[in-house]
Amino acid sequence: MRLLLAAATGAAVFATGTATAFATQTSATAVACDLNTADVTAVTVGDAYVPLKDDATVDFEATLKDAWKLAEGQVDRNITAVTAEFQRAGETTWNSATIEALPAVPAPPATGEATLPTADVKLKGSFKVTKDNKDGKWQVRLHVSRSAASSDSCKEVTVSPQVKYVSASVTDPVVVSAGQDTEVVVKANIIGASSVTARLFSNDSNDSVDLELSKSNTADQWYRETWFDDDYATGAWTLELVAARGKESVKFEKADTFWVQTGSSKSKKAKSKVSFDVSANKVKKGKKIRLYGKAYRGSSAYSGKMIELYTKKKGGSWKFAYFVKANGSGKFSKTVKPKTDAYWRAQVPGTSKTYGSKSGYEFVDVR
Repeated sequence: MRLLLAAATGAAVFATGTATAFATQTSATAVACDLNTADVTAVTVGDAYVPLKDDATVDFEATLKDAWKLAEGQVDRNITAVTAEFQRAGETTWNSATIEALPAVPAPPATGEATLPTADVKLKGSFKVTKDNKDGKWQVRLHVSRSAASSDSCKEVTVSPQVKYVSASVTDPVVVSAGQDTEVVVKANIIGASSVTARLFSNDSNDSVDLELSKSNTADQWYRETWFDDDYATGAWTLELVAARGKESVKFEKADTFWVQTGSSKSKKAKSKVSFDVSANKVKKGKKIRLYGKAYRGSSAYSGKMIELYTKKKGGSWKFAYFVKANGSGKFSKTVKPKTDAYWRAQVPGTSKTYGSKSGYEFVDVR
């Protein structure tokens, strides 16, 4: 049973099915935010962010320790009441949160048993973030009452900022030539997003490319590379972005524009090739094997090239598994733990100056 904590200046106390109120605490000084592990062993918090429009509900779950006790062969409450509050970034006032009531007292143990039926109790709760709230470090606090004492446990929560578009760019111009692939890089600076998708489309034809951007190691930076050949329409193109967080998303219809034009190739593409082998074709489940080989560009080692490793089950299709970088001699190696019988092979991705290539495949029998 869920019971909403009632007033902004108070919090509901759950005790054997009844709710009473106590005054919310206010403090002008910062207090350490820690769990009292004698009462609360863990608090896990879901995705917390400032929404664009509708209120965002942030769920949490608290694990309570030793909720029950044995008294004359009967199970009784060791924890008699639990309340929840939260505090916004930059504020000193605690606001009431929602938390489940304590569950019903479990049945007593079988005759002769001295152990309780459950060790821990998990209670779910939530609080809301509005579009007008500040992002930053928030806190969730639980007040746990036992028959003889009570204590507070605090969990710090990072609330991400509202989704905001800052900037975006696409390679410009994109120069395509017959028989060549041209790399096109999409970059975006978007604050507060959990995912970003992109659509590149020609302004004068039906040509378009859909991409899912990856987050870089730099905060709020997103990127993805793709490849254009001379089959793509020339002329003006547009970048459209969609940034999402939680149940909300926002579209940036004209994040950038760029030009695609034809060019002439002054040199022929080099050919690549890649060898591939495995350290064992039979392996026990949970044991490691090594995937290795060497990449070439023309007749020379393909130094520093990023190699793609693919796998497929019998009767299945090839699926990307790992990236591995070749060293200065073109050699690469990756240690893995195969989970099922599968084929493996390596692939050199093509570029505007080098054709891609695939190795032969090796079968690994997992026993």
